[in-house]
Amino acid sequence: MADNWKQLNILTSQTNFELVTNALIIQGITGIENLPQDQGLAIYLPKTQLTAEWCEHLQQTLKDLGLAIKDYQLQVIADVDWQWGNKWAPYYRPVRISHFMSIIPSWQKQQVTSPYDILMDPQESFGSGEHPTTKLCLQALTNIVNQQDSLIDVGTGSGILAIAAAKFGINNIWGYDISAAAIKVAEQNFKLNCPQAHFQGQVNSLLDNVDQSADIITANMLEEPIRQLIPQLFQHLHEHGCVIISGILAQKLTPIIQLLQDQHFQLLQTSTAQGWGCLIAQKEQ
Repeated sequence: MADNWKQLNILTSQTNFELVTNALIIQGITGIENLPQDQGLAIYLPKTQLTAEWCEHLQQTLKDLGLAIKDYQLQVIADVDWQWGNKWAPYYRPVRISHFMSIIPSWQKQQVTSPYDILMDPQESFGSGEHPTTKLCLQALTNIVNQQDSLIDVGTGSGILAIAAAKFGINNIWGYDISAAAIKVAEQNFKLNCPQAHFQGQVNSLLDNVDQSADIITANMLEEPIRQLIPQLFQHLHEHGCVIISGILAQKLTPIIQLLQDQHFQLLQTSTAQGWGCLIAQKEQ
């Protein structure tokens, strides 16, 4: 079974480790090793997920965070120890989002104490809840949910925001992502947490050619795709609908706020954590 896993080395200077780690966490990777002699960082993924598409997505994330392609090298090693996932399991702990919600590894079901707790499998490699932008989005969702019936999650990843929406009572949920692997993981996680809820996942770029509209749109992505998404938001939101946007560095929030206002949105809330920002805005009438 060794050939079920691949190792990805990101070879770069030690000064880039924090930035690369941020990029990996955005992609949902929380098990990250330092290579010997600080040559770079290593991660492990099932071979079905470490695809050319996944690597291209990582490269785009690194670019968006300011790391040029000349400053690192990706090195794939096939057929590594299949027990890697088991090796990392003891190091994952529940992530507290609020006094009533935590993100809990699926093998620690006994830690579930609230109907709002979310079970996730970090080794599935999409969004385990560790990154501050995920926490900010979940907290923002907690603040605005009030009998809404529908939600669109753009860049759904693990489906963590969609799952939270279902637990808050939202009945109709759509998740879009450019990655087919992400959609598969989101659907699996949704069944694990909310088997009776309605979730429709679809491979798609932003809201291109989407006819669906909703009461809430969530988007936890990087700055450039957020900029491309903002002009699409108004037509996909119901009257008085709200959008939650994160994945933007706190220092870059001001121009994003201006873009929202230019597209007829009223800013309701700004929050930050560990250098990252989150916005809640409402569609103007």
